[in-house]
Amino acid sequence: MEYIESLLDEYFDLSQTLGNLGGPEKAIELYDGLLGLEEEICWECSLPASTKYRGLFRMIPKDVSKEDYIKTAVQTLSREKARFFYSPNNGLFETFKAA
Repeated sequence: MEYIESLLDEYFDLSQTLGNLGGPEKAIELYDGLLGLEEEICWECSLPASTKYRGLFRMIPKDVSKEDYIKTAVQTLSREKARFFYSPNNGLFETFKAA
């Protein structure tokens, strides 16, 4: 989990910087880096890099501390990972069913 926490830490900082610069239109390269981090976070949690799963950690309230954001994001991602793998439409259930 430490690696995911470090990715979320970096994501928090980049997201704040992007917001301070005026958004994606003002810093395209920074925004591209943020999108890459989103993919990596999803992959590290064994989740598809879809809008649904990116949204689990994408919205950062302005008044939340970095530590609280990371803690909440890790809990949410872990919960969704379990749901993803044990849902009847994908994940482990489908793997066992196919075997």
